[in-house]
Amino acid sequence: MGFKQRGLTLIELMVTMAVLAIVVAIAIPNFNTMVANNRTLSLGEDMATALSFARTEAVKRGARVSLCGSTDGAACDGSFADSWLVVVDSAASDDAAAVTVDTVLRQWEAPGTNEAVAASQGGNAVTFIRFTRKGMLGRSANGAVTINASASGCVTARDVTVGVAGLLNMAKSTTGCP
Repeated sequence: MGFKQRGLTLIELMVTMAVLAIVVAIAIPNFNTMVANNRTLSLGEDMATALSFARTEAVKRGARVSLCGSTDGAACDGSFADSWLVVVDSAASDDAAAVTVDTVLRQWEAPGTNEAVAASQGGNAVTFIRFTRKGMLGRSANGAVTINASASGCVTARDVTVGVAGLLNMAKSTTGCP
């Protein structure tokens, strides 16, 4: 009768552990980048959803509707780094420089820690995006609005662009990722 070995020797176990450690050391940074890119995509999708909702409500109600940043959930007094509101906007005109909140329609929570949202129009930062009763972009004399969404550690950010006609476009961006 021959001797039948059961289990692993210490050397085989150490080699297996070394190979596993190398694989894990390579995989973890890539996994962290993947998570950051997915957070960025999700944030961009949230912004596109909020913009689509605002535009739809503007057409449905036949009134100005704005998406704005809010620090308290009731007034348009913040930036997109704060929570977001979709409000019926009773401003005097489509080109008014500020939002006049008539009714809050919906609120989105603020982006998470290490996430950023920045909006610009014509090279200037904006704190709200207005849609006219026809679904077109209010304050359109300065051109399209571009919103950049990113998360710390991402490789590609997301740009959501609102054209003058009110149509949305989402694209990958190399700017915004820290």
